[in-house]
Amino acid sequence: MITEDKDKEIHRTFDISDISRYFNRKAGISNPEKYAVYYEVENALGRTGAPPIRVLGLTIALCLEGDGEVGIGVKKYRFCKNSLMLLNPNQYVQSIMSKDTVRIMAIGCNLEMVESIMPKISGLLPLLIHNPIESVTQLSEENSLDIQEYMNLVSAKLKAKDSPLKRTKIASILQALLCEIIEIHSSSSDGREIPRSRKEEILSKFILEILQNFRCERSVAFYADRLCVTPKHLSAVAKEITGHTASELIDHYVIMEAKIMLAETALTIQEISNKLNFANQSFFGKYFKHLTGHSPSEFRKMASI
Repeated sequence: MITEDKDKEIHRTFDISDISRYFNRKAGISNPEKYAVYYEVENALGRTGAPPIRVLGLTIALCLEGDGEVGIGVKKYRFCKNSLMLLNPNQYVQSIMSKDTVRIMAIGCNLEMVESIMPKISGLLPLLIHNPIESVTQLSEENSLDIQEYMNLVSAKLKAKDSPLKRTKIASILQALLCEIIEIHSSSSDGREIPRSRKEEILSKFILEILQNFRCERSVAFYADRLCVTPKHLSAVAKEITGHTASELIDHYVIMEAKIMLAETALTIQEISNKLNFANQSFFGKYFKHLTGHSPSEFRKMASI
């Protein structure tokens, strides 16, 4: 969902076709593509205290100027010139702030496009699974210029006239861009590949399991069993890499989903409680207030202001 009030920013849940219509309309492009979008941000950013954003697609953003802070998943990150930000499908953004003007170029593609590209790239899946240490990466000037070339090429192809192969060409460029990003993430400065540790693999698989099951399963034991490790080991791995326990990571996704449903749907609190598999509304209310400091009804009122 996109809300447009003068130049207020997009918030809550949105997909790539919504973003495409919003930014291309502002740029005077009348028939934007629904599967991918290129856009630029050139202003001070200020979004905090509002319900979280959930993106139904993949977003790649590169900061060209300025600095600020962005909350992605359970962590907050500083970004500045040449910071690459990767927002994975269904990931949450809680806040984005900058005191002064920033310049950011960004590309988004929908889940269908992501799914068509993923099988063609070995090693892409772990990158697209939420990993806090990879959400924001500081690039060298050389790497930043390489990424800009790909993003500018996507922009040019999106603006080109329709043709039978337009979508295929854009998908191929996005595939090459993601390969470039994978190479940056997986290589050290001298070009040697950095192997993923066993703990990093466990964390990535754990986050993928959470994304698939958090609406019905909140037990650490359930996820540990799925990963063939003990609950104690899973929580230790999560704590070491992210600074949060396994239980805290599960709670994060449950609360983010609850906030979105409270803020943007007409579902009753009982219905939300049922959708998130709580025993009853009372238990859901206590769980929500314990983790947020507000009751579900209080949060809904605040989100509507």
